[in-house]
Amino acid sequence: MRIFLLLLVFVLSQTNACWSQQKELDSLIRALQSHPGEDSVKILILNEIVYAYRNIDPDSGLEYANQAIALATKFNIPGLLASAYSRKGVSYASRGEDSLARLMYLKASEIYSNIGNMTGVAIANNNLGLLAFNRSDYRSAVDHHTKSLEFFIAAKDTFRIANAMINLGVDYQYLSDFNTALEYYFKALALFEQKGNDPTTYGIGVTNSLANIGLVYKNIGEYEKALEYHQRALEKNEEIQNPAGIAATLGNMAIVYDLQGQPEESIRLLQRSLAINEEIENPRGIASDLSNLASAYHRLKQGGKALQYIQRAMNRYDATEDRHNQASTRIQAAEIYLDLSEKDLAEQKISDRKRFELAENYLHQALKIARGIKVIDLESSAMGTLADLYKKRRDYVRAFNALTTYMQLSDSVMNDEKRLDIVKKEAAFEFQKKELLHKAETDKQIAFAAAEVDRYKTIRNAIAVSGLVILCSAVSGLVLYKRKRDADVLRKEANLNTQITDTEMKALRSQMNPHFIFNSLNSIRHYTAQNNIKLADEYLVRFSLLMRQVFENSDHKKVSLADDLHALELYMQIEAARLDNKFNYEIQVDETIDVENTMIPPLLLQPFVENSIWHGITPKKGNGTIKINISRQSEMICCVVEDNGVGIKKDVAKQKEKEEKEYRPSGIDITRTRIDLLNRAQKSRASLYMYPLNEGTRVEINLPLEFTF
Repeated sequence: MRIFLLLLVFVLSQTNACWSQQKELDSLIRALQSHPGEDSVKILILNEIVYAYRNIDPDSGLEYANQAIALATKFNIPGLLASAYSRKGVSYASRGEDSLARLMYLKASEIYSNIGNMTGVAIANNNLGLLAFNRSDYRSAVDHHTKSLEFFIAAKDTFRIANAMINLGVDYQYLSDFNTALEYYFKALALFEQKGNDPTTYGIGVTNSLANIGLVYKNIGEYEKALEYHQRALEKNEEIQNPAGIAATLGNMAIVYDLQGQPEESIRLLQRSLAINEEIENPRGIASDLSNLASAYHRLKQGGKALQYIQRAMNRYDATEDRHNQASTRIQAAEIYLDLSEKDLAEQKISDRKRFELAENYLHQALKIARGIKVIDLESSAMGTLADLYKKRRDYVRAFNALTTYMQLSDSVMNDEKRLDIVKKEAAFEFQKKELLHKAETDKQIAFAAAEVDRYKTIRNAIAVSGLVILCSAVSGLVLYKRKRDADVLRKEANLNTQITDTEMKALRSQMNPHFIFNSLNSIRHYTAQNNIKLADEYLVRFSLLMRQVFENSDHKKVSLADDLHALELYMQIEAARLDNKFNYEIQVDETIDVENTMIPPLLLQPFVENSIWHGITPKKGNGTIKINISRQSEMICCVVEDNGVGIKKDVAKQKEKEEKEYRPSGIDITRTRIDLLNRAQKSRASLYMYPLNEGTRVEINLPLEFTF
């Protein structure tokens, strides 16, 4: 289980100024020393010193906050008193003392409300939302942040609008609503980028937006896109010299490398992040780095080190109110215990039975926490690990029940329609961005032409001026025409990409339809009820492998022929077992084809194999055969699926409607659409043909030959 390294933004200042760490702090200290008088100016300086100390030395910040509170109370200046309480809350939050921080924010909010300062109330709500987030009360966090956003929108405060959107995105991300989270992140990024690169205001906002977009892509398995956004965030953080942001981004990148099977690179980045977090004394960053180091060592099968790091991480999270990470580290600890080698068990002096007990205990603790804070993806992860535990203990009834619950929870977190919605949101954002760039360039050209008219109109006669005006209009017309033409091209590209994505998602739904999943799970339950443990275990293993292969393949536009045929063979093995071996199959590949480096669209042949099984062989008396042949024909690859089933009815004229229903299910229609879109996108000559045979049906798909190198 990975820990989210989200970059929450404190929106605390009552002015548009935002002091930058040590350099500004030194300047403020000098200003305080040169202002010995006790007045409102001194209170203002004290408040800004408290804020500047927030990430450097919050203990010193508390001392200055107490001075500010005392002075503001003495002179009865409620606005500055509320600001002092708010900044004192920041210091407590930086120390991890969220309960005390909450009391300070509530006091500040009450004072602001009494004097009618609604901006202050909104800021207090924002910070109360951050504290609710830290204690994993995400619904309350959403309520607080929504209230603050509504006010900032009414006040047209762009900077705080964007920050509130990031915080709402974080809240929704932890509620597993990735679509809403991404929508807020993209809106925030657009606002920040419009305002330039000022590091004291908008620069950090850009890095926060980029980092959180990267986290969404990491959570849905889009690792390359996640790294792309994290790299952009890292470069921006280095540019504005933001050490906390650098550490968090390094940690985010490390997680992705770990998930990609590169634990050595992950450890290298995490050690850099940990060193920075320890230097700036960031307790939450340290805990997160420790957890992720445990994950990397776990992947390297160094169980002893993994246990040391995860125990340190758990101890740190248990000392906070962060219930989300309290649960996630327990799931992680359970996974490490389940994977301990015999050597690790001996070194840790733990018996095989004891490690199962420890793992199960951690998972039940995690489930209790996850259900308490209503976080579905945590509950899903715990149930999935619990299913693995029961399977390893050969408790197949419990394993089946846990797996069923896990799949139901996982589907509610991220189904293929949600994934498609995310892709569409990004496509819409990029398209709008390109349109803005086109508009800016067009406006620039029009402005230039207008300036030329103004410059020369005093020295040209009326005829010349008229000519220039006509010329300017012509230029503007041409520019506008070009803009419209370019926009049309972009729209066509976006529509084509959306059609391709729609079709790919439909192909996935077509392959892994609910009937197939239900029937497979039902077969496992049937074998278990018959106490046929061996068959149940074999079936469960194949089913798990198939599900993993299908969802991994569905993440890519092209996969190797070897991977696609492997998934197809698993599918046929499962269906053959469930139908009591009513059919057998053969897969033949031309020796001239390099299956590892030849690329084809994923999930292309499965609908035709499914059609052969259900509409060709199942109605047939006796057993049948399915033959799959892959051959090379010049610069094309020919894929053939042939069966000896009942075949396509020949009386097409009389039974056209019935045959469309029986012999052209949605999977086949989707494949035709995919091939058509492939031809449009690549200008290729891919084709699909279906032939009736004397006994059975033959399907032939011709694709352009593509390689990975």
